[in-house]
Amino acid sequence: MERVVINNPAVGIDLEQLQNQFNNEWWDGFLTKTKNMTIPAILPTSLSREQTRILRRYILDILAEVGCVHKEKYGYRLWIDGKQVLDLEDHFSRHPRPDEDAEEWVSRAFGEKKFGVILNRGEKFSEELSQATALMLEPILKKIGMPTEGILYTIFVGNYDMTPLGIHRDFAGKSVLHFHLGPGPKTMYVWEDDDYKTGPEENRFNNMNIEKHLPHATKHTFGEGEFYFMPENKYHLGMQNELSIGIACWFFNRCDYDFANQLLERFRSNYLKNSRVMLKPDKKPVDDISTVEPILSLFDLPGGGDVGIKSLLGSIYKDFRYSLFSNAGFRNRPIPRSKDVDIKRGDRVYADLPYKIVCREAEELGHFDLFVRGTKVTLRNFQGLDQIVDRINNQKMVDVNQLVEAMDDPLAEQKVCYLLKMLHKHRGISLV
Repeated sequence: MERVVINNPAVGIDLEQLQNQFNNEWWDGFLTKTKNMTIPAILPTSLSREQTRILRRYILDILAEVGCVHKEKYGYRLWIDGKQVLDLEDHFSRHPRPDEDAEEWVSRAFGEKKFGVILNRGEKFSEELSQATALMLEPILKKIGMPTEGILYTIFVGNYDMTPLGIHRDFAGKSVLHFHLGPGPKTMYVWEDDDYKTGPEENRFNNMNIEKHLPHATKHTFGEGEFYFMPENKYHLGMQNELSIGIACWFFNRCDYDFANQLLERFRSNYLKNSRVMLKPDKKPVDDISTVEPILSLFDLPGGGDVGIKSLLGSIYKDFRYSLFSNAGFRNRPIPRSKDVDIKRGDRVYADLPYKIVCREAEELGHFDLFVRGTKVTLRNFQGLDQIVDRINNQKMVDVNQLVEAMDDPLAEQKVCYLLKMLHKHRGISLV
C-alpha cells in the first residue's frame, strides 16, 4: 500500500528557517555546551511553539500511517497503565485523525489511562519529519564526521510516570539528542556507573525499583522546544506526569568488536544463499573434507570466491558508507513508493535537500551503482548517466526534456525516464 497521506498541506514547516536556525554557529554552541558531546546538557528554546506544533503533527501522521498500513511490522510498542499491550489491533483502529491534535487524540484513544508509545526507526516514515531533521543535523555531521553506523531516531509519545523500560542503558555507543516537542515537560535522570549501585535482589537493567536511586542521579528537566543531549553508555530514566512527545535522535558508534560482528552479519545477508537441504552423517576419512564443498557453494561471492575476506568486508563497509551519505546519515532507508509513476518528457523533477544520489562504477563491467536514500541499485551504464545524477544533485529543479536532449542516443528518452522512475520509487527524487 502507498503511504497514507494525512498531512494538511497548510501545515508544512519552513525548511529554510530551520537551516538558518541550526547553522554552524548554533552547532558550535552545542559542542561547547556538551564539551564535544561528552556530558549531558539542555539546549534551551531551540524550536518555536509553531515549529513544535507542526512536528507533533508529523508524528501523529506517522502513528496514523503505522496504524493503517504497517501495524507491528517495524516494532511498534505500547504500554497502558504500566503493562505492555501485545494485541495492538484495537489501538491501531484508534489512530490519530487529521482533525485532532495530540491532546484530543490521547483523550479519545486512552481516556484517563497512562500510556507510552515507542516507535524505533522513525526515519523510515514521514518524509517531512525526516527532511526537517536531516536539515537540522547537516552542519553537525560536517563537524564531527559520519557516525560509524549512522543516525536513527526513536519516537516517544506518552503521559506515563516513567519510561516503561525502567532504569536502563541503551546499546553501547549510542549518544542521543532529544528533540522535545512537548506539550508537557520531561525529566531525565542520569547515573554514572559508580553512582548507580544495585543490590543482589535488583535487576541492574530495566530496573523498576527507582526511588532509592533517584537521589544519586543528576536531574535534567526540559520543556517544549528544548533539546537535551546525553552521551553514550549512561544509565538513565525518563519521567513525566503530563503528555509529552519527543524524537530521540541517536548518533550510533559501537565498539570495534561489535561493529566487526555487524559487518559479518551483513556479509551473511549479502552473500549467503538460503537452503534447507538436510545434511547426513559424514562417512569419509578424517582428512577428507569434500562434504563441505556444496555447503561452501552457498556463499555466492564476487570474483568466483577469490576475494579475500578482509577485502570483502571492506567493500561491505564502503557500501554502507555510500548508503549513509546518500541518506543524510540516516541508518534506515525510507519505505519505497509502492506505486510506479510514468515519467514523461514534459515533467520536472527535483531531489529534496540535503539528500544526495551517490554513484560509482560497479564491480560488474558496464554497470553503475546508484545509492538512493540508503538503497543500492545497480544499473547498466549508459553515456551521460553520471551527468544526469550531477544535474539532479546540483539543481533545485530539472526538466526531463533537457536531460533527454542532452544525450546523443536514440534511446535517450527510454533510458532517462527509466532512471528517473527508479529514483522516484526509492524517494531519491520528487515530481513537481
